[in-house]
Amino acid sequence: MRKSFLGLIFATLLFCSCGKDKVYQQRQEFPNNVWERIEEGKTVTFSDINIEDSTCKYDIYVTLRHTPFITDKKIKFQMKTIYPSGLTRESIHTINLRDRYDREWVGDAMGDMIDVEERVKGNIALPEKGSYTITISNLSKNYRTIGLMDMGIIVKKANPEDYKKE
Repeated sequence: MRKSFLGLIFATLLFCSCGKDKVYQQRQEFPNNVWERIEEGKTVTFSDINIEDSTCKYDIYVTLRHTPFITDKKIKFQMKTIYPSGLTRESIHTINLRDRYDREWVGDAMGDMIDVEERVKGNIALPEKGSYTITISNLSKNYRTIGLMDMGIIVKKANPEDYKKE
């Protein structure tokens, strides 16, 4: 009886502690499952990313949801991080949607939806307290990416254990 009670307490504490390090999570849908590269809609903006602890390190993830009929095998984009003071940092990223042998989708498939979550920035400092903005602009070779349903951002406090040298 005591073991099951302790197990229940442990499971409750574990469940309650999950997600406490998540600072921000937001998704934005693409109209008609199309992400433009040239026209209006080529840049997706995630604002009001409130950083209260400037002493912590953070991980930034990009999430994608697409159909199996997507026109691109990878998503290439420019990410701008705009600090509360207006300082801007830019970087270019590519997220592969297929495995290296081009046989299977990367991510979790459920019906006609495939979800991909990839860390694009790891163990970074966000040294200013306040509201950050992240913009993501399409850098595809095509004029539009057809089959991309939505894109999101997740900002989490970094886990130091993930970055220890072995």
